Amino acid sequence: MQARLRLKQKGAKRAKEKKHYAREHVNADDELWQILSALKEQSRTAGVIPRLEPQFTNLNKKGNTVAAYLCSPYTDHIATGFMDLGWGCGYRNCQMLMTFLQRKKEAGESVLRHVVDISGLQLLLERAWNDGFDAQGAKQLSHRVYKTRKWIGTTEVYCMLAYLGIRSTILDFHRPTGPNNSHDRMFDWIQAYFETAIDENTKDKVVHVTDRPPLYLQHSGHSRTVIGIELLKDGKRNLIMFDPGRRMLRSYRRTTQPKDDFDESALSSSSSQNSDGSSDENKSSFATRLLTNWKRTPLPANLLRPFRVDAKAIAKNRQYQLLVLGEVVDERDRGGCLSWNGEKGYLLDEHEREAMKDVTSMGAL
Repeated sequence: MQARLRLKQKGAKRAKEKKHYAREHVNADDELWQILSALKEQSRTAGVIPRLEPQFTNLNKKGNTVAAYLCSPYTDHIATGFMDLGWGCGYRNCQMLMTFLQRKKEAGESVLRHVVDISGLQLLLERAWNDGFDAQGAKQLSHRVYKTRKWIGTTEVYCMLAYLGIRSTILDFHRPTGPNNSHDRMFDWIQAYFETAIDENTKDKVVHVTDRPPLYLQHSGHSRTVIGIELLKDGKRNLIMFDPGRRMLRSYRRTTQPKDDFDESALSSSSSQNSDGSSDENKSSFATRLLTNWKRTPLPANLLRPFRVDAKAIAKNRQYQLLVLGEVVDERDRGGCLSWNGEKGYLLDEHEREAMKDVTSMGAL
């Protein structure tokens, strides 16, 4: 009898200690998810990252590439459509982050129910503003973006993710840190971000496909998604990026050209299929299947160039911001560095979500 009582007490304690995430009430809001209509699968290109692997391996054989580090293959490429050409890059890069979050699981469920189309993102941003998120940004954009062509940037993406109960961190690289206006410190941080995901037993490999989320990179007038970094024999480095303004992937898509999703109606739910046709139950093996199915079919050689951006091109802009999914820890006051904390997870509890209503960033220099 006493043993049974102790078991009941332990069970009650575990239930009490169970963490409650903001996602629970966000995902329970069916009205919200009807408004946040899903991006059409035809607008997403899955499997690009595994197909880059043999390209960088071949470059290593030619003697120039020393190593390449790539983000999680959960990440799809998404290009701008006809209706958002010239203003939709912020939304498209946000959607690319969302493709990772849709397939990533935490606490037994996908971090995000589905990838939201542009009209849905605009409504989501206005909802976040109405709920008290980023009051300054709301004022700057006159509290309205729905059915407009207003650009969005890092703070708006941070705001939308926080509203959905998803953790992110903004890093400011506010000036060049190397010769010829180069951003060496930013390259250093990105390199460390990917390199620290590598197991000691695989360090001798040339190409590393990691489990790291992609990074949202913003400069004045444009944003892109960083999916990796390439180290060259001469000591130089290239960022590997998805640029939504570059439509170079059209030549090998199996489907028709991507459809515009601006102002689409709600079509999907959390039980919709993934971009490879699999259901939610099979998401855990998604990365494995991508690597198996696509690593043997490399991209045409002329399609690799648009992914690579060298330090000289990055130096054209003086200031950058990185939005990092998850938490970045600052231990510089103790002799450490800025580092990504994978143990923290992506989900916010209610107190953390409330605190993120005021958008903050971290100086990286």
